Amino acid sequence: MSDAVNGMPPSHRSPPDAVVRQAIVWWSTLQSGLANARDRESCSAWLAQDPAHRVAWDRLQAIGDDARRVPAALAHAALNAPASRGRRTALRSLLAVAGVAATGWSGYRHAPWQRLVADFSTGVGERRSLTLADGLRVTLNSDTAVRVNVSGDARDIALLRGEMLVQADRRPGIQALRVDTGYGELRAERARFDLRRTASGSRLGVYEGSVALLRGGVLTQVNAGERLAYADDADLSRSASDPDRLAWVDGMVVAKDWRLDYFAEYLARQRVGVIRVDPAVAQLRLSGVFPLDDAERALRALEPALPIRVTRHTQYWLQVGPREA
Repeated sequence: MSDAVNGMPPSHRSPPDAVVRQAIVWWSTLQSGLANARDRESCSAWLAQDPAHRVAWDRLQAIGDDARRVPAALAHAALNAPASRGRRTALRSLLAVAGVAATGWSGYRHAPWQRLVADFSTGVGERRSLTLADGLRVTLNSDTAVRVNVSGDARDIALLRGEMLVQADRRPGIQALRVDTGYGELRAERARFDLRRTASGSRLGVYEGSVALLRGGVLTQVNAGERLAYADDADLSRSASDPDRLAWVDGMVVAKDWRLDYFAEYLARQRVGVIRVDPAVAQLRLSGVFPLDDAERALRALEPALPIRVTRHTQYWLQVGPREA
């Protein structure tokens, strides 16, 4: 299996990471309030160079109204963010050798067996798009591992850890997709949905089609526009799905009235190290669009708007506390 299929229409392909990063730079430039006519002309020329440029740009535009209200300070943070995936990879190796996994992260987060038995996986800060079979595409978020069986008429995925976006299309003679979530089995013939597995349960969001959850012999239908949270024995929690949750596919995060500690936890999934938030500021609320791959810059972009100060103690330890008077 390969990460891409040559016959897939350009509009359905995930643009390369470098293209996505450049689209974010152009988008941030135009949203910053400092763009001039030459900037706009240069952006238009870049969009015309390659269909992949337009795909990346259209995805940014589709993120939602929040994406069009990004503050200038955040735009500058995105403009200055370095491409650091290679550095993160090197740091992951260094941390593994140094044995710093005991710095407070849960055993689930660092359990190595999921990646050892996985067919496909991503490291911390890595995202990966895969075409598993005709009509079956997945995008893996940071720190994710899956097992896959698409032999014959079977289409089975087991999410061992992490988060993924799935696009499943109906194919004649092929059985419905089955996904083992660790807390029940999903079944879908035609659907677009995201799924996250944690140590405490799973979260399912459906954006197209419908998905059925089989748990304890009970079948629960989840339709487009719905989100479901569930675990082994706990009650189901149903809410509305939000397409902006999928911004991670394009290297961004859309926060809508989020608590600061939740925002920091979300950013921490994409980096090696820890982010500590002082309880005194943990409940502060924020909204906006932020680059996902540089937690320090995303947090510092909040300093003009919130009474906080971000301190980097080491490359792996960020502290968010109250701003001194």
